[in-house]
Amino acid sequence: MTDFFVRPVGAHSNTPDGLTYETAWLGWTTVQWGSGKVTAGSTLYVCGAHTYSEIIRPGASGSLGSLITIRGDYATEAGSITFSAGAYYFNIDKSYITLQSLTITSGNNRCIGVTGIPNIGFWLKNCTLSGSALQAVDLMPANTFAYKDVVIEGNTFNGGTGGAILWWVTSRVTTTLTNIQINNNAFNGVSGPRGVIVFNEQDFFYDDGITPWDGAKMEDVVISRNAFANCSGVAIECFCPAIYGRNSGIKVYDNTITNQQRVGLVGGGIVLGGFGLSATPDFGPNDVYNNKCYGLHGLSGLANIFYGTYRVFNNYAENLTTGGVDACGILFDHDCRDSVAFGNQIRDLYGNGSTNNSPPAGSGILILDATNCTAYGNLVVNCVTGVSFGNKEAAQSSNIFNNTFVNCSYAGAYMMSTADNTANVIRNNIFTTTTSSTPSVRANTASAWTGESNNCFYGFSGPVGHTLAASTLTADPDLNTVYRPEAASCIRTGAYLGGKDFYGKHFYNPPNIGAVDDNPVPAWLTAAEPV
Repeated sequence: MTDFFVRPVGAHSNTPDGLTYETAWLGWTTVQWGSGKVTAGSTLYVCGAHTYSEIIRPGASGSLGSLITIRGDYATEAGSITFSAGAYYFNIDKSYITLQSLTITSGNNRCIGVTGIPNIGFWLKNCTLSGSALQAVDLMPANTFAYKDVVIEGNTFNGGTGGAILWWVTSRVTTTLTNIQINNNAFNGVSGPRGVIVFNEQDFFYDDGITPWDGAKMEDVVISRNAFANCSGVAIECFCPAIYGRNSGIKVYDNTITNQQRVGLVGGGIVLGGFGLSATPDFGPNDVYNNKCYGLHGLSGLANIFYGTYRVFNNYAENLTTGGVDACGILFDHDCRDSVAFGNQIRDLYGNGSTNNSPPAGSGILILDATNCTAYGNLVVNCVTGVSFGNKEAAQSSNIFNNTFVNCSYAGAYMMSTADNTANVIRNNIFTTTTSSTPSVRANTASAWTGESNNCFYGFSGPVGHTLAASTLTADPDLNTVYRPEAASCIRTGAYLGGKDFYGKHFYNPPNIGAVDDNPVPAWLTAAEPV
């Protein structure tokens, strides 16, 4: 396990053999690779401030358990690499390479481009990257390129308008991501045309123009404990492609997103598409949980989940806006199936200030082209509409129960004419409003909506296009400071059914109404399991 050293050209006048700091190689092109030099198990220290007007790359691969580590934290002199303007970057085209504690500044291209057929075991650790007009880290999606066991951890990404970490498939190629870990990074002022972390494949077809292209896919992606501050676009997008279950295995948790701004209309928190369950033992279900969001601006709101099966739970989000549609707390859409949202707290969904869209932006929960989706135990405070349904006439279905929607400004519940008016059920929820002129329900249906029962709509005007169920209340639920109902009409007892809501309330039959009860526990402290 030998240490080697490289310093800038002209840094010293000794014979450069790379064996000590005093006799370091001078410039990247003088580094020697292979047997007896930098090889598997070696560490290469980059010392001093390097500037390059060329692509640089490692000259050898490491191996499993015996990596090549290139690092910039030598005690005598820290190392940095700056690329001049032009198509210059650090090309990681070998497997089992670790970049650690380096400062890398792009010119007008990437900081790091990763390539490989395949590239296995790339690890980017504790580095500082300053971006430009292209992505800081590019997992290049060229044909036959595959990436496996990639870890991007503990890094700081500063600025740039091309995004931070991308795998963006824009042509019909075969390329895959497998076991990708993006953890404990800080993203500061990073913008991108789609977002900050973007794994995306556009829709392509085989030559028949009918069969969807299946050459690009993701397996077992984990994005956790990252901090996004003053970035633009969607914070996290993993979407590939518009087909149910093409990918497998996704977890997004414990991330903090603060002041996420729009790029055009694009922006918001988390977008996932195309994920079925992982085939890897112990990976578990597809989960979005314990994320905290403060200011999400753009179409995507807190969580848009598509073409797959997911659990979204114990997240907190506040201050959601958009320049167009959506900006929902949670959106089940585009062939989302058998998914659940529970224990989320979402506050201040302003939408775009207009109710011209159908449904209007700023719904706490929105069900569009989705089947058998469930939401319970969620708390939504200050929204345009509590829960909305739209788009799909056949097979759309959902069960929305034991949630609390406080201060709805346009409607408590909204149903487009295209929504399924029998298979979308709302029951045992509490709705309150900001003004007595707000309808409790806006139902643009050709026939009666049969899925509404046992709710409490307080302070609203009468429903539009709907007759409230006989079991539905309009009396004051008497919400206390943590939104627990104290009115006797909303508090019931009965047989315990298992499960609990946002504040730890257990479910009973007959049920209580609303999402909260005694002994409040912040959702992010407990990851409850659905029943």
